[in-house]
Amino acid sequence: KKSLEEQNIKLEQKQNDWLEPMAKWLNYAQNIEKIVRDSNLLEKKVAAKEIFGSNLCLASRALRGEPQNQWAALCAAREMASKKSE
Repeated sequence: KKSLEEQNIKLEQKQNDWLEPMAKWLNYAQNIEKIVRDSNLLEKKVAAKEIFGSNLCLASRALRGEPQNQWAALCAAREMASKKSE
């Protein structure tokens, strides 16, 4: 009985483990537009590495890369929202 209670407690604790990382990601995603418009190159570099990982290349003085899954989904959602507002 005690082990079942311990397992139940562990499950209750683990079910919310994803909330904090998700909240951090959402806050960061909301600040991306500000970072892009800002002139702080270090913040832009950190944001680019967060979005694209280390697979960036420089072509014609512009960074090129494929965004990681969660960022690609955010980009697609933003594009759909802008098309609907037009």
